[in-house]
Amino acid sequence: MKLLTKRQRHVLTLMATPSFEDDDELVYERGRGYIGVEPVGSRTVFALLRLCAISLTGGEVGSFKRYRINETGRALLGPLRLVL
Repeated sequence: MKLLTKRQRHVLTLMATPSFEDDDELVYERGRGYIGVEPVGSRTVFALLRLCAISLTGGEVGSFKRYRINETGRALLGPLRLVL
């Protein structure tokens, strides 16, 4: 059974991959989402929320929301293989 689309898997992988910058957060405001400079569609954001794969962090300011991958999201990805 396939739970994640390719796009959802890609977004979760971006969020789960360690980086030196704060690019592991998904920032969402007024129908537009971003991880770093990469756009993320609202359908993908809402699908990941329905799967409980991401969680709201630090509350929300107006319509501005920040999300991080949680343990459910990491479990949906399975073991990550990092290429050095």
